[in-house]
Amino acid sequence: MEVHFGFPTAGVGPACVTIGSYDGVHLAHQRIIERTLAAAAETGSQAALVTFEPHPRCVLDPANCPGSITTLKEKLELIEDLGVHHAVVLEFTRRLSELGPDEFMAGLRAGFDVRRVVCGPDFAFGHKRAGTAEWLRSHGYEIDVVPAFRLEGEEVRSSEIRRHVTAGEIERADLLLGRPFTIAGLVEHGEQVGRTLGFPTVNLSVEAHKLVPANGVYAGWARAAGAEHMSALSIGYRPTFGGRQLRVEGHLLDFDGDLYQQWVELRFVCRIRESQIKFDSPEELSAQIAKDVEATRRALRD
Repeated sequence: MEVHFGFPTAGVGPACVTIGSYDGVHLAHQRIIERTLAAAAETGSQAALVTFEPHPRCVLDPANCPGSITTLKEKLELIEDLGVHHAVVLEFTRRLSELGPDEFMAGLRAGFDVRRVVCGPDFAFGHKRAGTAEWLRSHGYEIDVVPAFRLEGEEVRSSEIRRHVTAGEIERADLLLGRPFTIAGLVEHGEQVGRTLGFPTVNLSVEAHKLVPANGVYAGWARAAGAEHMSALSIGYRPTFGGRQLRVEGHLLDFDGDLYQQWVELRFVCRIRESQIKFDSPEELSAQIAKDVEATRRALRD
């Protein structure tokens, strides 16, 4: 996949295009992307996806900036895995938000011969969301509108996935995503509290604005050192030790190695304990972690 930062200025050629934030690249997004790929095959062109960084609301309504289900790196990897040929990453600024739909499409046409635009039912772009499927159709563009996608009675939307993640309802979020929710980052040095308790953990440096699940303990997997490991994952402040900094950490079961400054991906499968508890002693905490580890084994083996 070729990634363009900004509107391509050189002629890329004919393309079927889809436009949106695509945060999460969830099941509904995947259906739009699949339709874009099919349209590209039908028209003898390439599939192009236009996305924005940061999320538009972070610029237009910063007080309500949503946490990112996927970082830009994660988003691009998922889009590439689906088979998209070109990804266009536009820095979302006030200036970009002021472009009318005609100016926006002119920027896109500088690089692409737009054969078709594929979108969802509530699609809108450009200043004051003036660019709709009807606007595009009335300006000579061929449009393919993909119906809303529902799963078990719930419309699959990024906002709903964020709600489930922040409530700790990780199994529901995973269902709507079509894969486990992940957090990835470099392993940073901590206070080595876990090691003193007999359960060493990897402490992740989490990218700013990345969505983090509700405090608690989760069963999941860690991709580290070229292998997959069952992991007990913890989100919280280490209340037993008076912690004030939110920590995202994981204890890799049956693993003994040094992962400092290595890239680790944590995949959340289910919540096994709703909140972290302040214990009276490190020994009591260690006993609880041992129970969490066994609960993790059971959850991941079922």
